[in-house]
This record gives sequence, C-alpha cells and structure tokens, in this order.
Amino acid sequence: MFKSIKQLFTLILIALVIAVIIILLPIFEWSSPKINFVNESEFIGLKPYEIEIEDKGKGLKSLKVYIGDGSNEMLLIDKKYENNINKDLVEIDIKKDSPLKEGKVKLRVIAKDNSKFNFFRGNKATVEKELVLDLAPPKLNELSTVQYLEHGGSGFLVYKSSNDLEKSGIKIGDYFFPGYSGLFKDPAIHVVFFAYPYNLDTNEELSLYAVDKAGNERTLPVFYHPINARYKDSTINIDEAFIMRKMLPLLDDDVPESDSMLKEIFLKVNNEMRTENNNKIMEITTNTKDKMFWDNRFLQLSNSKVEANFADHRSYKVDDEIIDEQYHLGYDLSVTKKYPVEAANSGIVAFTGNIGIYGNTVVVDHGMGVMTLYSHLSSISVKEGDEIKKGGIVGKTGITGLAVGDHLHFGVYVHGVPVRPLEWWDQKWIKEKVLNRIDQAKSEYGE
Repeated sequence: MFKSIKQLFTLILIALVIAVIIILLPIFEWSSPKINFVNESEFIGLKPYEIEIEDKGKGLKSLKVYIGDGSNEMLLIDKKYENNINKDLVEIDIKKDSPLKEGKVKLRVIAKDNSKFNFFRGNKATVEKELVLDLAPPKLNELSTVQYLEHGGSGFLVYKSSNDLEKSGIKIGDYFFPGYSGLFKDPAIHVVFFAYPYNLDTNEELSLYAVDKAGNERTLPVFYHPINARYKDSTINIDEAFIMRKMLPLLDDDVPESDSMLKEIFLKVNNEMRTENNNKIMEITTNTKDKMFWDNRFLQLSNSKVEANFADHRSYKVDDEIIDEQYHLGYDLSVTKKYPVEAANSGIVAFTGNIGIYGNTVVVDHGMGVMTLYSHLSSISVKEGDEIKKGGIVGKTGITGLAVGDHLHFGVYVHGVPVRPLEWWDQKWIKEKVLNRIDQAKSEYGE
C-alpha cells in the first residue's frame, strides 16, 4: 500500500512539474525576435526604407531604430507594442534636411519581446547594416530634342544621367519607356525609344524620369509638338458563315449554347480572346535585349499592298446590331499566297508560335524595346533565339487565326506598345529622328 501511495505521489509530482513547465515555458521562451531588411538595396535615401520585425513567442515589446554617420547617431523609431503583436512592418523616413552626412552610414535595429526569460528582461535582437546615405535626386540632362511627335507614332531621345540609377526613361500618361546605356563610352549617356500610344489623348504631358538606387527621383518635362493622326473608321458586317468557319474553331470546346450563340461566339473570340492575345503580345514585346541590332529603315514586305492601316477603328455588326468595337494594331499586307515573309530588320527571334486570332506568329527583337510582329503565317522558318538579318525569311504568308484571305499582319512595337509602322519604313524619319541624333551626341560627347 505504501509503495502504491509513493508511486502515486511521484506521478502527481511529475504531473505538476510537467504542468508548470507547460505553463511557464511559453512565458519564459528564449527565442529572440527576427529582424529582416525588406529593401535589398545598399542605398538609403528619401524613399522609405522598410524593416520587418517578427516574434513567434510572446510577441513584440519594443523596437528602436538608430542611424549614424560616424560622428553622430539619430534615433529614428522608438516604438512600444501592446496586445501581443507578433509582426510589424516599419518604414524609415529620412527627411531632406537631415543633419546626417551623405555617404556611409550604419543602421542599428533593436527589438525586444514580451518573454520573461533573461530575468524578466525578455529576449533582445540587435542587427546592424551598413548603407550609403544619398539624399540628392539623380541628375538629368537632355542631349537631343524630341521636336515633332505623331499621335500613335514613335519618339527617340538621348540624355545624360547620374551613374547610380535604378531606372530611367520617358513617361507619357501611365506608360513608361526605359532608357538604355551602351551606345556611348560614357555609361551615363542613355537613349530611349518610346511611343505616343494611339489610345491616349493628344497633348499628353511627356517627361524624362529617373530614380536612383536610394529611391530619389527626378522628373523633367520634355517639350514637343504633337501631330494629330487621322485614323479610319469602318463598320464590318459579320455573317454566320464567317463565325462558324473562322471563329468557332478557335474556341476548341468552349462553345456557348444559347439563342444568341453567334453573338456569344463572336464576342468570345473578337473581344475576350483578342484581349488575351494582345496581353500576350505585350508580354513578349517588353522582354527586349539591351543592344541595338538594327540599322537604317525597316523593310515593308516586298511587292506588298497595304490592305488595312494601323489603329483603324472597326465597329462589328451581327444581325444588324453593332456588338463590338476594336482597333487594328498593325498593317495588313497582301501579295500572293504563301509569299516568303522577310524580316523588316536585323534582330533576334523572340517568339514563334500560335497566338489565337493572330494565328502563327513570329516576333523579332531589334533591341532596346523595338520589335516587329509577323502574323497569320502558313509556316514558320525560324525558331526562338535565332539571329536573323534584314531580309531574312521568317515564314510564309497564310490564313491562320482570323485572317479572311492570305496576307501578312505586320506590327511594330516599342516596349509593348503598338506604333505606326509607316515611320519605321521611312529612311528620312529613321535618319533624322534617330541616327543623326546618335551621331551628333557621339560627336559632341565622344564615342
């Protein structure tokens, strides 16, 4: 009996010890908070610098953030936490009139938790990071002018900037067109090809923009004279035969069944699929090389006739009802059936494959954001990654996609934005707007 009572007492004692451990262990947990610098940059400036703090135990108690330049140290953040917060994201906001000296600085972060470990003082984490403090906006200087810019057309600018850039280029509306260095010995000299998108209003503000690695920004207005372009309006009657012959096969098994089936098929292809296809083309034509592969004017398909122009506005009528409106984002060029299609200029093949309403398609990257597109092909003669010279054959014309008759749909894109091909076919435009400005800048600022 005594032995049984002793064993019982031992078991109770063990149970009590375990209970105490279970109760006290979370209170006295010894895991320190984690500190993570969200910004990967080694620079800090006027742009907020983010720090993430996390504690998986009793939660955060306090946070202090200091920054010092070797001569003095400033307390930037002194924060107390309540309600057992386990995670926080804070931003360091350095003012332009900060007394800190620009150059090397040290960021010191101290985080404490609510644990009773370490004689009730809790766990503490301290992390230091060396950064470069930069509060000056990047330098920007136009080395050429834009002058005249046609609505729906393309532009080109040479400019000089600071060497510590994160990115720079041209802004117009909500569009941004990045600049590139490499054409000049001085890496601070950049060039940028940009578009005046056909779907923007005329007289949009044009600006040169730069942001450095510390997040400091500068924007300069770029003055130009806009030229309005006339785009054709047309109404196209769509019959049942076209919908069933050309559109229905593009849907595979996704065929609507209703009294308005014809209209639904048309809208699925001409609207939904067209949007998806244009988004895919935009994705392809923004992934460009940072080298200029082309020279002089781009070629129009030899012996071809223009059947449809860039940015033609089309209203589509089914059963005497206008049910959709779209823009034609290229030129339709007709010759003879299965005519060999020449590359408009030298470049790298960026894409080959089928793109819905555009059918079999080849995209050639000419570098620095300039690309050409060749669609409705009956066959393709190149593969992705191939180098191709001006006049090299990419495939043959055809009727794939939504093509009614054998022809080539030809497009020019600048950083994903379709532009007027006519300018790129014009040697005078190429020479005056691009090549002469490059030569002039090289002459003035060195090769």
